Amino acid sequence: MSFQQVIGEVNEFVVGWVAYFRHAECRGHLETMDQWLRRRLRCYRLKACKRVKAIADFLHHLGVPKWRAWIGALSGKGWWRIAGSPPATEGMSLAWFESQGLVSLAQRYEQLNR
Repeated sequence: MSFQQVIGEVNEFVVGWVAYFRHAECRGHLETMDQWLRRRLRCYRLKACKRVKAIADFLHHLGVPKWRAWIGALSGKGWWRIAGSPPATEGMSLAWFESQGLVSLAQRYEQLNR
């Protein structure tokens, strides 16, 4: 399954879920869930690279300096920790997720409550 398909499935779920809870006072919870979801998607995308060189090349392609991309890729920590590292969050930023088409829970909530 490609990353675009995963984002499409996540978007379907998110849009319906936020519409169901639009009358609740849950903006803070939605922002927390947004952060968790982006980190989980970073984890998924980094796992798809499989190898250290592929991870470093991917992060460098996203604009992370080469030496920082290698530091992030060579980390011996687990996927979750690598996904939360500064090189990963710098490369796969909010703007990157928006360009991939990910719907933000908090932004969707604000749109529905105007």
